[in-house]
Amino acid sequence: MTERLRNRCELFERNRSAVSGKFLFENNLMCTAAGLIFTGADREADPERMKECRRILKQHTGVFSEYRDTIRLALLSEMALSEDPEQYIEDVKAVYRKIHKGHFKDNSYMVLAAMLICDFGKQEHADEIIEKYHEIMQSMEKQHPILTDAEDISYVILLALSDRPVDAILSDMDACADYLKAAFKHKVGADSIQGLSEFLALTDGDAQEKCDRVIRLFEALKERKADIGGGNVFISLGTLTGMNETAEDIADEIMEAEAFLKNCKGFDEKSMDRKDRLMFAVLLAAASCGTDASMINNTFINSALGIIRAKHIAAMITVISNVLPSVIGAVTSEDDTETDSGEAEKQEKTEAESDHADAAE
Repeated sequence: MTERLRNRCELFERNRSAVSGKFLFENNLMCTAAGLIFTGADREADPERMKECRRILKQHTGVFSEYRDTIRLALLSEMALSEDPEQYIEDVKAVYRKIHKGHFKDNSYMVLAAMLICDFGKQEHADEIIEKYHEIMQSMEKQHPILTDAEDISYVILLALSDRPVDAILSDMDACADYLKAAFKHKVGADSIQGLSEFLALTDGDAQEKCDRVIRLFEALKERKADIGGGNVFISLGTLTGMNETAEDIADEIMEAEAFLKNCKGFDEKSMDRKDRLMFAVLLAAASCGTDASMINNTFINSALGIIRAKHIAAMITVISNVLPSVIGAVTSEDDTETDSGEAEKQEKTEAESDHADAAE
């Protein structure tokens, strides 16, 4: 393992530990996501500032707000990293209102999308970015209605943030998807292929060449007994396509980072699934090898939320979200039958625990 990657892994371990030590009632994966946000910014986590930001967040949002649900720790981390947390949350809220316009239910993926726009300092250009986002999203929904859903929102916002024209983005996505389908066949699902295709479309370059880099890396990791499959691990490989190192060298770095994390509290076999740990290792390897820090930072949030959805461990988005399928907090069939009052009790309990944590800390 290179010294740079080891330093990155150690910083990640410290950051996750610092956050989880102060936010005792939060899910381990969201503490990990918060730690990754600080690591992506190459900063030590600041739980005390996050606690200050939590109080600011409560002052600026409602009890049942989408801002205080699944993405709360990610939002607090970004607020803590900003120079002016109050201005940051106000900017996010303003952009969110524009993205959410015309929708009836709250959507935490749209909050995340608003965060991405603000993280790139593009809030003044939100209208044109959102217009581009809608153009891309509408085309995807028309061509791939089954595969396109709320999980695509933040990836599409990233595409809209890029300087690439819409036609080039859509063409690249389709070319990558077709090539990857032929290459992986039944190894990964169609959702994973679409997700990776969206990520690859963020950058210029020959579509086949970008896909071939992923394929070589996938095979190198499989040779090293990495359990990749589909999902976020597969999609995260897109962060590594711009590197000059060989697939074998990158795969070695990833496996060494995964082995390092496995021996850390909060990342061991009892605390985390190996696929989750492997995805974090991929992202750490990408960050340590010079991939753009802001992109990795945003990918950290995106992937962490995707994991939470897949594991059925997120809370419902709002008090009435049992009426319609939840966007981020995918729930079991039992959860779908809960009453509005049951959801309110659940949310109130979460808020009470948070308030108790504030007092205890």
